[in-house]
Amino acid sequence: MQKQTEPPKHTGYYLSRVKDTHTEDGKTYITLFARLSIKTPQHTKSIWVEIEEVAWDQASRHLQKLPNAAYDYQLSEAVFREMERVSKAQLETLYYFTPLYQSVTFRKLG
Repeated sequence: MQKQTEPPKHTGYYLSRVKDTHTEDGKTYITLFARLSIKTPQHTKSIWVEIEEVAWDQASRHLQKLPNAAYDYQLSEAVFREMERVSKAQLETLYYFTPLYQSVTFRKLG
């Protein structure tokens, strides 16, 4: 008889999003980072990751006004799977979209 492995007791589904600004050679840039990940007590698996850098003068006013911060949203599996689907077609949406979440951690940067 084949032994079946049990799923991890606690699996967390997350969207992490970071916006930070920096200056290089006198020019200001905005760095955006987003990641979908699945966390278990044993490990973290990144499902999708995207990093984008935008020159300040090319960024929308909305993006310029967002705080330099990191957000970690804990999602239900259903919302996570929908975010995963969206990431394949409209990845820039994940920088601006706030999903339905179970909890959120906010860290102000700088």
